This record gives sequence, C-alpha cells and structure tokens, in this order.
Amino acid sequence: MIVTVYTAAEQRNGEDMKYIVRSRQVFDAVSDKPEPKTIMIEDKKIEKILPWDAAESEEYQAYPLKDYGDKLILPSFMDAHTHVFSGAVTASDYVCDTLGECKSQEECVEMIKAFADAHPDLKRIRGTGWFVGNWDNAPLPDKRSLDAILPDIPVYLQCADCHSFWMNTKALEEAEIKPDPDFPNGIIGTFENGELSGLLMEPAACEPANEKFMDFTKEELLKIHRNFQKVLSSYGISAVSEMFANDYVDATYESYDLLKEIDEEEGLAAHVYAYTKLFGYTEFSPYFKMKEHYDSPHFHIAGLKGFIDGVTETYTGLLLEPYTDKPETCGEGLPLWPKEKMQQEIIAANKAGIQVRLHCIADGSVRMALDIYEESVKINGEKGLFNTIEHIENIHPADIGRFAKLRVIPSMQPYHVTLSNNDKIFRIGAERCEYEWPVRTIHRAGGEIAIGTDFPVVTIDPFKTIYAAVTRRDDAGNVVCHNPWETLEMAEALKAYTTGAAKVYHADKEMGTLEEGKLANLIVLSDNLFEIPTEQIEDTKVVVNIFEGKEIYAV
Repeated sequence: MIVTVYTAAEQRNGEDMKYIVRSRQVFDAVSDKPEPKTIMIEDKKIEKILPWDAAESEEYQAYPLKDYGDKLILPSFMDAHTHVFSGAVTASDYVCDTLGECKSQEECVEMIKAFADAHPDLKRIRGTGWFVGNWDNAPLPDKRSLDAILPDIPVYLQCADCHSFWMNTKALEEAEIKPDPDFPNGIIGTFENGELSGLLMEPAACEPANEKFMDFTKEELLKIHRNFQKVLSSYGISAVSEMFANDYVDATYESYDLLKEIDEEEGLAAHVYAYTKLFGYTEFSPYFKMKEHYDSPHFHIAGLKGFIDGVTETYTGLLLEPYTDKPETCGEGLPLWPKEKMQQEIIAANKAGIQVRLHCIADGSVRMALDIYEESVKINGEKGLFNTIEHIENIHPADIGRFAKLRVIPSMQPYHVTLSNNDKIFRIGAERCEYEWPVRTIHRAGGEIAIGTDFPVVTIDPFKTIYAAVTRRDDAGNVVCHNPWETLEMAEALKAYTTGAAKVYHADKEMGTLEEGKLANLIVLSDNLFEIPTEQIEDTKVVVNIFEGKEIYAV
C-alpha cells in the first residue's frame, strides 16, 4: 500500500485547475443518504454539483476526471471539540499515550516505567489516558507508586479527562506545587497529615503541571505540530479547535504564533479555531486584539470558553441532587466560577458579538448554563450566535427541550461513553444514568447536535466516534452504558460531524456540506458507512483527502 501525505507547501504550490470528482455514492450532508453525483472543483471551491453522468457530456469531457466508482464521498470531518496543542503533544513520541489501556494503578506504573526505560534521554516523563473509571471503582492514585519506580525524574501523568494530573515527588518539586494555594478553583490533593499526595484536580490546580507537560523548545514544537498536521490529513479532518481557554498573555501568543507561522509559511492542513478565556472579563479588547493579530487563513480566534464544573469521577461535576455514593455533596468546590460573575461576563460577551462555549458535565451545570444563556437572549436578543454547551454527560429531562428553544448547540462526544464504561452508575445511580450522554433524546427534541472527540481525552479517529454514536458500544462490541437506546442514525452522526460542527465554528456558509460555492473539503472512504455492518465501521479508512480543492492525502 502506498500512502501519499503531501506537505502543505506541496499541495498549495500546484497549478489551480478545474477538475471533476464523481461517485455513485456521494453523501452531501444535506440529504439523508448517498446519491450518484459529479462535483466540479475550481480554485478551492465547489463550482457545480452535477448529475453523475455529466462527465461524459461534451461540455465537461475536457476536464480531468477523478472517478471513484462506488466509494463513499462525503464532506471532510469537522471535529467540534479538541485541544489541538496538548493533542499534538500527545500524538508525538514525547508522550506515553496508552495509559487508557490500563485496568489498575499498578498497570499504569508498569507501563510508564517501560516507557521511561525506552526513552532514557527524556528530561521529563509524560503520560496520558489513565482513568480511574477503568480501575473497577478503585481509589484515586498518589505519588508513592511513582516514587517507587522513578524517584529521580519528574513524572507528569494527565488523566484521560484532562481534569487531573498524577505526579511523583520530583514533579511536584519542579512545578512548585504547594498545599492550600490561593486560587478560585481546583483541588490539590494531600494526605491526612497535610503532605502533598501527587494528585491535582481541575484547571487552576493543574495549570503548573500542564505548563511543564507542554514545555518544549520552539524547534520541538514546530516538529510536533507539523507531524500532527499529517495525522489530521490521514483522518480526513478539516477543522479542529483549541478549547483550553487560554488567557491573553505572552505565553498564549507564543503558542498560537507557532500555528500562524506554519500556516503562513506552508499552510495548515485543517482549520484551527481557538477559544480564549471567558472568566474574569466583561470588557473584551484583549480578545479583539488577539483576534486581529491571528488573521492567517486557517488559524482563527473564534470565541470564549469557560468551565462551570469538572468531572463526576472526582466529584467535581455539579449535580442538581447529591451524589449517590457521596450524599454529603452535589459537587465539591462548585461552580468553578461564581454564577453571578459568569452571567455578567456571558451577557457582555454575547452583546459584543462573541460566541461562548461552556464545559458542563453534570445536570446542575447544564441547567446553570441554559439559565445564563436564556438570560443573555432576553437582554441581547439572539444576535445570530450559536452558544454551546460542551459534553452534557447527564441532564435533567426537564432541560432537554431548551436547546432548540434557545438555539444553544449541544457539543457532545459519543466515544466518551466507552471511556466511562458504565462508571457513572456508582456516582449518580441508575435513575439519572437513563439520561447520561443523551445524544439521541436531545437531537430528537430539536437540538442540532455537533460531534467531536475532546482529543486527547480519547482518540481523534473519527470512525471510532461514529461507531460509538450509532451503536452505543465499546470497541469490543460491549454495551457500556445504562441507556443503550441513545444512538444516532448514520446520516445523523455524519451530519453532526460536518454540518453541526460547522455551525459551532460559525463556518457553515463555507464548510460542512457539499454544495455549490462552498470550500472543496471532501474525503473518499475505503468503505460505505451506510452499507457495511456496524462492526466494520472502526476499520474504515480515508483513502483520499481533498482540502480546499487540493489532494493532500492519498492511499
């Protein structure tokens, strides 16, 4: 098998030309099933959508033809929620990204020791993917197991949900972690005697560790990001995001400048939409200054991001009623920012024409976000914005219909249900688990779903997410949730991965469907997702990726 991944410079230096692509199986993400079609492409855009046999007519015979027979053609995937900077690092050789396979703390320790032994030149050991939900309801980890095997080198292990770090003593010292810090949210774990345990939870607490996790030279980072562009090309992904909610500081400019540099020198292989810090601002001149600075073709400052809660695994998801296995709390240290301040900031952001995206895991945070958005609409009107709620791992049924009413887009990640592996049954009980990751119910109530991965929380492979969306099963075919009926039809899943995500990015006039006048971002697949057995979906591959009219990947 020959795989061609063109550099961005190579794919853009070719002559612009008019040519024709056709297949008997074209899913345009407008209709609900594939149809025979011919697509004429010129100067980055789709010029015409024609009948399948148009290429044989005298009018079009002169144009080069790429005939893909019965292979499925569809718009390229648009991942509605990623963390592109940490994701690119995770996809590099600097990180052990297989900790998600471990079923216990002990297995994770063994795996990270093997990684360290195989990479003796690294000055830090980084890992990602460990998840206590895979450990049969075992306790959270601490530094002692890491100190026993790697006492002399800092170890930074990021949880799969990206809301916790597990570190050894050397890393705690390097990152200068202190107990009882003065910050508005987050938890620094300690033992009963007050000694640091090596566990950090939630954004403010994790920030010093994340800085070390992301600490590379510029040359290393350019290599990391160029490699990740090839990964995106191979998966047929034309849009991703940076959802870390970075502040308007020099370090953010330094990070973002890397992608701007790549884009302006050779071109990115996918659009990147960055969402910057919401909390603490009601005046947004720093946002607009940053937005004006990043005016490259494929890197965009797109809106604001905030976190209302954390994750239910560590009791930092905000519930309406107490936790089943910890009835003394509805969520510890929550909300992560005062509701009154959030409301002022979101109303001010929407008034300024800025989209807001809020991280909400549990039913209490989802309701709080909907209430704030509703108040913003009352004061500002709709203003053509699509505010979003991210994740929605459980919801109160009374709130399901509010998404459509408020034009709020639920941005959800179907593969996360496999990561949780029915772990929520311990935290919130069977009754509330009937509304965990309720993607079908919200969609059927009129909510326009956008699908993503939250990479590097889970793999960025779109076919695993599609499989989870239409089956509600894990990679082995096992049902992993309490509500297996919350599936999408294939057309619904693909539209959420294209048109739904395009709306989230306010790019639906340029991308997301195969229509005349839109960018020629389309992919050809090895298998027809509408016809193959569901168990073969995860084995599907992209065989051709056309980005803005140019072929950037081919098998």
